[in-house]
Amino acid sequence: MPAVCNSLLDDIEDIVSAQDLTPYDQQFRRKNVVPKVRKRLLQKNVEADDEPPSDSVIPGVQKIWIRTWGCSHNSSDGEYMAGQLAAYGYKITDNAAEADLWLLNSCTVKSPAEDHFRNSIKKAREEKKKVVLAGCVPQAQPRQDYMQGLSIIGVQQIDRVVEVVEETIKGHSVRLLGQKKDNGKRLGGARLDLPKIRKNPLIEIISINTGCLNACTYCKTKHARGDLASYAVEELVNRARQSFQ
Repeated sequence: MPAVCNSLLDDIEDIVSAQDLTPYDQQFRRKNVVPKVRKRLLQKNVEADDEPPSDSVIPGVQKIWIRTWGCSHNSSDGEYMAGQLAAYGYKITDNAAEADLWLLNSCTVKSPAEDHFRNSIKKAREEKKKVVLAGCVPQAQPRQDYMQGLSIIGVQQIDRVVEVVEETIKGHSVRLLGQKKDNGKRLGGARLDLPKIRKNPLIEIISINTGCLNACTYCKTKHARGDLASYAVEELVNRARQSFQ
């Protein structure tokens, strides 16, 4: 049998005290409640957006600054690398500050040039730039402490500069230091018909060979470029014709 109430209520609202929240207040407070788990996930996503995953980076649209030290051969290599990158879509810039990646093409003959190269690497790290190292210094001494974790392209691999730059922009470290050979015979290097951006449009540098026969005490170039290897005469003639055209 149901229990009998001791007192009667005149109205249902009598069971709600004046201190209780109204339905509107309850709804308003509910809208302002943010679960802690969701808040942490939101913060995590914000941090991830600062450094997008490598597979979301579109190569070929970045700006690249190229600095070359040393001889005419090195200058020619730098022009070839600039030409290939530009042909792929990258913008070659003279403004180091606005560049997304620095391509540093080094010389190992004299200490001042190597010092400038080392200082440029340090500055690139400080400015959070992507870096690709080229030229004789990393080819001859790739295990130097100040080069650790950086991409390197060898003196005979400059025809693959686009893929090295692409992987570096994605956040990877790539090192291509092998020598080009044909049936066991060492070749001169990258082919001569590659696109090129000349520093001086009236001067074409054609490398007829790479490497050296000597072993001078004061020179480390042979450690980088190896023994003498020549280009075929047909390649040299075709490059000269292409240059005049």
